[in-house]
Amino acid sequence: MKLSAEQRNTKIHLLLANLLKEASGKKAIEYPPPFTKKEVETLFTSHIWGHREITLTILLARLLDPVFKASEDFYACNPRSIYEKPIREILRQNGIPHKKSGPLNVAKNSQKIDSVWAHNKRGDGMALVVADLVKKIETVSREDLEKFALAYVKRYLLEATKVASLNFEIKNTEDPIFLYNLCKDLIVNVPDGGSIPQFLVGTLIENFNSGNESNLITSGHMDSVSSTNTTSKKPGDVIEEFSDSSKRIYEITVKTFSVDRMMESHEAVKAFDKESEIKEVFVICRDVDVPTEVKRTSSSFLLGVLPYQDINYYFIDIFAWIQDKILFMPAQSRLEFYTDLVEHVNQVNTSEKVKIYFAEWHKTNQS
Repeated sequence: MKLSAEQRNTKIHLLLANLLKEASGKKAIEYPPPFTKKEVETLFTSHIWGHREITLTILLARLLDPVFKASEDFYACNPRSIYEKPIREILRQNGIPHKKSGPLNVAKNSQKIDSVWAHNKRGDGMALVVADLVKKIETVSREDLEKFALAYVKRYLLEATKVASLNFEIKNTEDPIFLYNLCKDLIVNVPDGGSIPQFLVGTLIENFNSGNESNLITSGHMDSVSSTNTTSKKPGDVIEEFSDSSKRIYEITVKTFSVDRMMESHEAVKAFDKESEIKEVFVICRDVDVPTEVKRTSSSFLLGVLPYQDINYYFIDIFAWIQDKILFMPAQSRLEFYTDLVEHVNQVNTSEKVKIYFAEWHKTNQS
């Protein structure tokens, strides 16, 4: 009997929940041949989580349907639905690091998860490991597949334990110099693909406005760093909305804000702003991220401006901007900003390298 989406998701939810419950009682991980610790560790020691998530999705789909073959038709298991609903829910409940759409991001619309797919990813070592794991998943006995599934989810539980051990205790600090140096060093050393600068800028805006009793509404900074596009209907990384519903748009980057990115930004703004009321975008970046086409200023704060069609792009130095915001917000708002930052670092899905750097930085920089 063909399962409905609800029935399928319920079974996947129960399957993974039971595996995690059983795995929690295991003291050691035992991989049944031909599976090896080395190949699994390759996936779990990478900062790209999508490869281990696509493997988990395929593994559970195979346990649910013994004839399912990701090497022939990955999308036959409805991966978006089973990952983004039951699998992600269980991972979240168990404090296990995960991404929103990891399996889909690494699959890149490929119907077959096999060696051809892996080689098309330019020899990506992890993709090759996934392809080998898929081959084994599709050829071993049901008994060995269940043993591997138990070992694999046990490895996920170890990841959750490790992440929990890195949680940082909030300290009370209102020192603007301490906070500025912390923000600067995080941006320079662990930008985490741009997620840290985006979070810092958005959270500073939010706390600055609330501390000064502004009625501006801040949004966008908690979203994915890659969500500014016409599909997401998001006009910028951070959006401030005024009481009259007008908007101020920010783009935050630690990469060159190229003309191509400006074109994408303009398209996103126009898709969002049907009345063409938005005439300015503020790009918060480093000096080195300003494209050569920009007309430079003599200011160390406003680095330059570049008109693109009907929108002016103003380039603001991220370090000067952060210093200004921290200095001119109330002391209580600084404390609230710092609390928000610590809570963000402690979140299960924040990169491990950020957590480690954050703790080490505090050991050597006492407020």
